[in-house]
Amino acid sequence: MELDGTLVLVAAAIFFAGFVKGAAGMGFPLIATPMLTLLLDIRMAIVVLVLPSVVMDLSQIFRHGVPTATFRRFSSMFLFALAGVFLGTWELTQLPLWVLNLILGTVVILFAGSGLFSFTLTTSPRAEPVMSPVMGFAGGFFLGLTNTMGPVMALYLHGLRLDKADFVKAISTAFIMAKFWQIVAISTWGLFTIEAMKLSLFVTAFILVSFYLGLKAQDRIRQQTFNRGILLLLICTGLMLVYRALNAA
Repeated sequence: MELDGTLVLVAAAIFFAGFVKGAAGMGFPLIATPMLTLLLDIRMAIVVLVLPSVVMDLSQIFRHGVPTATFRRFSSMFLFALAGVFLGTWELTQLPLWVLNLILGTVVILFAGSGLFSFTLTTSPRAEPVMSPVMGFAGGFFLGLTNTMGPVMALYLHGLRLDKADFVKAISTAFIMAKFWQIVAISTWGLFTIEAMKLSLFVTAFILVSFYLGLKAQDRIRQQTFNRGILLLLICTGLMLVYRALNAA
């Protein structure tokens, strides 16, 4: 892989994605997956980003103690995410690459666009027992297919009006539960190769510094400006993926 402008851009974006994850509790796969897909096969990109995601999510889950209450409240969501992960990963192995790129780019654009236009989903306490398994399955499916569980989970958990600490804890717990099943799923279909594991370990070491900086900045950063910058970056990346997919169709 030559050291060209694209490689430098992708490395910078992945480093930035680690910072975003530390500061906001989410966003690493959403930013890193489409950017890494500019260099690698989308299947390889998804596998490479599994280990760094697990390491960061574990750090955020246990940063303020064991999230026992979170496990109890969202147990049905975590359970149904399991089925979604396996179905999504199976689809990942079956669909053409241009279709996967098109789906990923579209998901990213829709999520970023909804954020820019302040679209929110409000979930009442009475609807939560029904919505949790539905959103868990949907989030798991998109995780398996595109490595982007964040848009579905963020939309749902934000609609529950959780405070910042509970939001980060809930979304990180959802990620780590689903990620473990994702590792099982990608291993089942032979995607977790030695080459992918080596590259995944390298990426993990590379982003830990930016993740740590993001954790330190979590309570100091201006959230509105930060969010808008991320959303604009995501829209640009999503458009690039859609353009590449349509050219390859």
